[in-house]
Amino acid sequence: MRRTPWTLAAVALATAVAGLSGCATPQAGPQPTQEIPILTGPPDAPAPPEWTNPPGEKLSAASATAASPSNVAQPPKSLNIDEVVRRVARSEKAAAVVVKDRTSGTVVLSERADRSFYAGSLVKLMVGVDALMRHPGDSRMAQDVNYMIKRSDDQMCSRFWMSEGGGVAILSRMRQQMGLKGTKAPTDPGQWGNTFITANDMVRVYEYILTQAPAAIRTVIVDAMANATEYGSDGVRQWFGIPSYGTKQQWAVKQGWTTSGKGQMSVHSTGLVGKNWHYIVILLTEHPEGQKFEVPMRSVTTAAAAVEPYLT
Repeated sequence: MRRTPWTLAAVALATAVAGLSGCATPQAGPQPTQEIPILTGPPDAPAPPEWTNPPGEKLSAASATAASPSNVAQPPKSLNIDEVVRRVARSEKAAAVVVKDRTSGTVVLSERADRSFYAGSLVKLMVGVDALMRHPGDSRMAQDVNYMIKRSDDQMCSRFWMSEGGGVAILSRMRQQMGLKGTKAPTDPGQWGNTFITANDMVRVYEYILTQAPAAIRTVIVDAMANATEYGSDGVRQWFGIPSYGTKQQWAVKQGWTTSGKGQMSVHSTGLVGKNWHYIVILLTEHPEGQKFEVPMRSVTTAAAAVEPYLT
């Protein structure tokens, strides 16, 4: 059989997955292995340009809108999410927040909504929806996708990333299906955690799941998010941010945490909050690599608490 680039990538990926657990430096406590991108290129490959030239910011249409008359939805309020995050994580590089009221259709909070961040495990929502769409009625597939999202399982995501025509193809299908505007494939197609996403696109992902996806797909995805385990498959506590700040409201979440090995650390908390999933809440943050995840995770929890007053 002719060896295609994806065949070679699959071999490299299998090798990387097999050796992933042995690559971490021993630490006193459990350290996250989740969402560390699976490297398929040579170890001495030059750093992708996005690490040295982080994606620029664009103003969202919502945040650029001037004040409207009282009978028209008002523009989003301001929280200064960077300041909130830096109260805990002083070295934070960037943060974004969007809160959307699904009942009124109003974006009540929006900051840096179109800035690009590395997705980490947030990409699993797109990977999961794509797999379910390509295998309708497959109960085993539904169980696997549910497990991947509920436990944020990396090996399952890596399997789908390769088996469903390759990650670039998955993202291309989901961009078209969900109407995504800022989501882009990673520079190295083997590094699914380095997919580019924006807060506004994450809102679009959730809106698609809740209002446009077939009911069977919506049930699998939302059930997994609403039953996200306290600890992920790697043993790291994933109840930070939205699940962790003391809210009494219902929640369904997909979290993300990832390091690049080249200077970036991203920690995200996203999901649905309130009765009938009244709100979509997106919190994205970026930090310097070389630290443990605990402080950035606490900073995201602080940000979630600051967002709570907007969920009324």
